[in-house]
Amino acid sequence: MRATSTTPCARSSCHPPSAYGGASHVSEFVLTPAERVLLEALRALHVRYLLVGMGAALVEGASGTTQDLDLWLGSFDPASLSEAARRAGGFYTSGMGLQPPMFGGDGLDRVDVVMSASGLEGFDTEYERAHEYEIDGVPIRVLPLDRVIVSKRAAGRPKDTAQLPLLEAALAARKPGLPEP
Repeated sequence: MRATSTTPCARSSCHPPSAYGGASHVSEFVLTPAERVLLEALRALHVRYLLVGMGAALVEGASGTTQDLDLWLGSFDPASLSEAARRAGGFYTSGMGLQPPMFGGDGLDRVDVVMSASGLEGFDTEYERAHEYEIDGVPIRVLPLDRVIVSKRAAGRPKDTAQLPLLEAALAARKPGLPEP
């Protein structure tokens, strides 16, 4: 299934994917059935989250690959997170010591819980800036490409800096003068 932008966000300044030049705004980003159920459950349980990292960049139209589904959670209510994981046939652990919180189970192995995002403002501010897409029938809030770039630059890890040229090229390929989606 393809990920396409529906109404990217509630703000009237947002434009559908046709606002972009030659770059396709369609991603091959596909969720496993368990991931889809997890995201639906998080939404139903009113757990706010953002798709960040390369997953967000791919949904926003950048080229590249990722092995992770990085979710920045707005809160860490163990009961809600455990319930969402249970509905998806998996589990949630709140972490301990150096082990961060995580989801696990069949089909949830690529879901990473992000505790904080380098170089970004607080979750609430970034959540308000986020774009909304429908991926495999699930509405998902996604960190905008320019904010992904800020975060990867601030993280400074070799794997992040290696992706910057592709991400910056995707951002530059957008038609000048148009607001982001």
